[in-house]
Amino acid sequence: MKEFNNEMKNYLNLAKTGYYPLFFSDWLNSDMKDGEPMTFRMANRNVREVFKKLSKHRSSERKKIALTGLEEKERKIFIRSFIKVVEHDLLKDIKSLH
Repeated sequence: MKEFNNEMKNYLNLAKTGYYPLFFSDWLNSDMKDGEPMTFRMANRNVREVFKKLSKHRSSERKKIALTGLEEKERKIFIRSFIKVVEHDLLKDIKSLH
């Protein structure tokens, strides 16, 4: 479980710098406004659920390919959730700077 959390944190930290190795650029450029507003708690749960599925694969490329196997709606929810979690972490860091 600790390894799973570390792996997820590593991807979140990469995303904080603007690098998203799990996503194709066309996924990030597509319209992500679909769906209901999402709380951090819901987004965090979505990210953890998908990362449990992805943890079976070792490389980022295999994880990315596994994401192509998700339904488009599920993948969009995961991407929105992932970005929400990254945004939350960034804002949390900014608050600590004050």
